[in-house]
Amino acid sequence: MFEELLEIYRIKVEEIEKEKREAQSMILLVTAMEKISQEMDSKQSDIDLIGRLIDQVDRLSKEVSDLKSQFKARKGRIAPVEEASSGEKTALDKHARSLIDIMMERPGRFTTNELVDMLGLNKTTVINVMKRAYDLDPMHVRMTQGKRRKLYLSYVSDDEGQKSELPTGSEEADPMKIELMAMT
Repeated sequence: MFEELLEIYRIKVEEIEKEKREAQSMILLVTAMEKISQEMDSKQSDIDLIGRLIDQVDRLSKEVSDLKSQFKARKGRIAPVEEASSGEKTALDKHARSLIDIMMERPGRFTTNELVDMLGLNKTTVINVMKRAYDLDPMHVRMTQGKRRKLYLSYVSDDEGQKSELPTGSEEADPMKIELMAMT
């Protein structure tokens, strides 16, 4: 009987030891899972930080390209703006004179978006500058409207102006139409 009791006791001790090892294993597993979870959270915060840094780099590269285009536009001008008369001292007049000078140097037909890049101004200001340039020199500056309400600005020299004394065509913009487009 004593041996049977000893055997039962030994079996009970083995079961308790087995349960103890299982409990320790479960505790180790839970702590390992917590550690993994914390590492994943820290990695997620690192990923978020890297994402924000990438966004900042993108924004800064856009600002650098904007500054480069403004620098190129300013570098392309030959005549200084300071030579303007006292009646042309407003910023809009200065930009309009600079635009006329640029168009004299590089003849062609310019869209609003091209002028935004050249002058380094926003689109609304460029439209106002285009209108002001047209007002300042209507003999040489031509403003036309293309498809999808696109505005074009071109410079016509005296020679070309005399050759092309045609009546206003369908592309030639009406000043009222331009005014309405600038408002929208």
